[in-house]
Amino acid sequence: MFSKTALILLAFISVAYSQTDDEESFLFVTKQTVNRFIVQGKELTIKYGLYNSGPTTVFNVNLNDVHSYPSKYYELLVGTLNPKWERINAGTNLTHVVVLKPKESGISNSSHAIVTYQKSEKNTEVQRTYSSEIGDVYIMTGREYDRRFSSHVIDWILFTAMASPCIVFPFFLWFNSKRKYELLASKDKTTKKAQ
Repeated sequence: MFSKTALILLAFISVAYSQTDDEESFLFVTKQTVNRFIVQGKELTIKYGLYNSGPTTVFNVNLNDVHSYPSKYYELLVGTLNPKWERINAGTNLTHVVVLKPKESGISNSSHAIVTYQKSEKNTEVQRTYSSEIGDVYIMTGREYDRRFSSHVIDWILFTAMASPCIVFPFFLWFNSKRKYELLASKDKTTKKAQ
């Protein structure tokens, strides 16, 4: 009995000493595209997720992703590529969304975003972390996207117009010959009855 009590007391003491005020938080940052296909001249949505994994609040959080989407190749429609937040509380997450429009087609590299923050208000040392990266993405032209994914209504109308003579003409010939043989068969029956 004494050994169990001593063991439980030792466990409580070790837990109490392991939880000090020196524990610091760390930010996990994710970056992802919401779009399934990226098309030139159409909206591209980028979603950033920041998660404070520690027991303390982090301060002066700055996200910078201007280098991944230069204004020469992308038009910024909604949001900002370098947002700032005063704080992110312990154990909470934050989501930031940016909507862009690609100006050119081809392969584009979307590297990681850089996030800087302070682990406490007293600590002026700036910490730096990086988001996950999307990597190389293929930006389709609008014409290629329409060719692959549109409903092709005009194509189907043209196909029907061109295929219908191949179906209607043989049907017309069959129907005329069938009617001709039915008339001959009915004449034969009437002549046989008359005899």
